[in-house]
Amino acid sequence: MTFEMVGSYLQRCRQQRGLALTALATRLCPLNVLAAIEQGQQTPSVAQLTQLYRQLGIVRNQPLPQSYPIQRLPTFSQQLQSWWQNQKYSELVANIAAGDVLHRLTTDTDRQAVLYYYGRSLAIIGDVDAAELHLRAGLMFMTPQHPKQYRSLDLLLMAAENAVSVQTSQTPNFEGFERAWTIIQQDRVLDNPVNLPAVYYQYAQSLLQRNAPAEASRVLQAGIQWSQEQRLVYLLPDSYLLLALALKMVPSQVEAELS
Repeated sequence: MTFEMVGSYLQRCRQQRGLALTALATRLCPLNVLAAIEQGQQTPSVAQLTQLYRQLGIVRNQPLPQSYPIQRLPTFSQQLQSWWQNQKYSELVANIAAGDVLHRLTTDTDRQAVLYYYGRSLAIIGDVDAAELHLRAGLMFMTPQHPKQYRSLDLLLMAAENAVSVQTSQTPNFEGFERAWTIIQQDRVLDNPVNLPAVYYQYAQSLLQRNAPAEASRVLQAGIQWSQEQRLVYLLPDSYLLLALALKMVPSQVEAELS
């Protein structure tokens, strides 16, 4: 099912760009191979997907499509979003660390947003201990609504904290990911879920870090299917590429069951 979906996705991207199958095939691979990939009859490799993305202009590693503004500090909020969107993580960290932003916030929502961006940026630049500390602090401000409904930022914090703890713990667990996944599947998210493919993607990345490619493949397939049902495209090309990598790492018998 999953590679029927990636084939359809690639075909849709090609058609949106007005590119004929034969024209694309001449740049990459034999026509019958490309046709089989689009029809879901052949599993594309990591190299094939990377080349297809490049030829089709498909962009990966995009920032969150929906931001979490800091209501109390609108000017700072704009600066923070600029650093985040432009992937200037070191600059974001330096400006928060040097100022008194966290002390000037008055709502849990604002505190959560700043701690999320700060914690994620710390993790990206490699300061995982500080990242874990601040992401856990963000979770302390989580206030589920009755009947235990959550905002998307709550779930992103759960996933981000769990991703960092997997790196720092000798005996990691995946409870944060599982909790966030359950909330998503039970449709207990209060706001727009457009950012939530990140939960599945980070979960799969963490599983691969722990050499669990079969489990990562199942998580990715579930995330891709959920994204398709929700008509979300965020991290879709990244997820297909990570899935191709994960399937390459699993035994052939397990791969056949997964694909």
